[in-house]
Amino acid sequence: MSFDLTSMIYTAEQVRTGEQQAAAACDVSMAQLMQRAAQACLGAIQAKQPAPANLLIVCGPGNNGGDGWVLARLAQHAGYKVQVAAVQPSSELAVLAAQAWRDQGGLVLELESLSAEHFQGIDIVIDAMLGNGLSRNLTAPFVDAVELINRYGRHCWILSVDVPTGLDSDTGVAKPKAVQADCTVTMIALKVGLVTGEAADYCGDIVLADLGISKAFFRTPATLRVIQSNLVSEHLQRRRKSSHKGDYGHVLIVGGGVGMSGAAVLAGRAALRCGAGKVSIACHRDSQLAIASAQPELMVHAVANDLTELLEVATTVVIGPGLGQTPWARVLVEQVAKWPGTVVWDADALNSLAKAPLSKPDKHDWLFTPHPAEAARLLRCATQDVTANRLQALTQICQNFHAYALLKGAGTLVKSPYQQDAWVCRRGSPALAVGGSGDVLSGVVGALLAQNVSQPVAQQIPLEQVLAMAAWLHAVAGENAAQHGERGTLPSDLMAELRALVNPHQLLTTGA
Repeated sequence: MSFDLTSMIYTAEQVRTGEQQAAAACDVSMAQLMQRAAQACLGAIQAKQPAPANLLIVCGPGNNGGDGWVLARLAQHAGYKVQVAAVQPSSELAVLAAQAWRDQGGLVLELESLSAEHFQGIDIVIDAMLGNGLSRNLTAPFVDAVELINRYGRHCWILSVDVPTGLDSDTGVAKPKAVQADCTVTMIALKVGLVTGEAADYCGDIVLADLGISKAFFRTPATLRVIQSNLVSEHLQRRRKSSHKGDYGHVLIVGGGVGMSGAAVLAGRAALRCGAGKVSIACHRDSQLAIASAQPELMVHAVANDLTELLEVATTVVIGPGLGQTPWARVLVEQVAKWPGTVVWDADALNSLAKAPLSKPDKHDWLFTPHPAEAARLLRCATQDVTANRLQALTQICQNFHAYALLKGAGTLVKSPYQQDAWVCRRGSPALAVGGSGDVLSGVVGALLAQNVSQPVAQQIPLEQVLAMAAWLHAVAGENAAQHGERGTLPSDLMAELRALVNPHQLLTTGA
């Protein structure tokens, strides 16, 4: 049986426990695993720059440092010029590896003595200090070494072994600093902290080395699953030639308060481009003309305080884009909360729920799409508390509100209130860091939901997978729209890209 190693993500504890069990099941010793880890790092180094380049390997006290000691010996045998800076090894394997380096005449610099001059003439820096499992803030001499590597190693190629030192492998948060690697060779399995939060600023290219024990290790259930393109291609099949607009749902977008018509337009356009059969906008009367003029295919309704007729014909409701937090907005929030259908809560609709929570009726499906600040308001905590542990915050939102949820940001996370595992999106672009991107995402979610809910129950996709599809489509559309530059890419630039992505089979047929 084959495994897609990059599709499953694990916590530090899962890897720590699972690797020992898997190694024993495969009759591989921990010393052999260390040798294989070092060999994987050497392979990455050789692919970047052949010998005789100058290497500086920085080793910590444990088995991550042990990987570095073994790498020093292998690299020297391969013709590289190697310098080692290290603290005293403490684990049994690290002690043996350090002694083997010294036995072959290798010299060692005390880590406390590492300075700017030791980086002169260095081509590649290898960070083998702490790796997987860091949960507390760095202390000396490691925090000093991280600063030196980031400052003086910026002209070198930096490789981190397993996890960049200083990065929490469960949360992706620097504690409080972390090595800014160009490449991370991670062992056995991908860790949660490598794929979400701040991790994108520290890991560089991630290379997964399974060390030959994946078949045994991947019996362990994953904490996260990576959202992949096949989720979209499997579920967005060609349409029947005899189909009509009624087959693809009716999205009602509630938003567009005074001065915020653009948000409703972006959400509506995204819903249309992602295949909704019909899209209506319920907006403030002052926004009606602007929205209707912007997109003729939208059905635009000025509402004062009554959504009854519009809700009666809706398949799915998206509430929040440009809604505002006025008394007018609150009345609409309260009406939508009572509607017995599938509702996407975004932007100011989430802020309204945070200020004055409303009970979700039994068997009604709510989907939340907060960014970290909105998530913090829902949880009544600081935004920093959310970013400190994104997965924990997402899980708490699902539990508190009995809702499916998508937490925006680098490494977007998706979770069901009824499942233990979650999804992570490893695609995306900084081009999406602009006002209006979230409105586009809400429209994508609404369109996919409307088409899904319109299907017979037996054919409907689980709602967490609908959210996962939306996250992937939005992220990849952002990447594609930014091919000529991340700065200045607008949310409206995503529309053509979304249209292409939601027609994967047509792309295959035309060879695109």
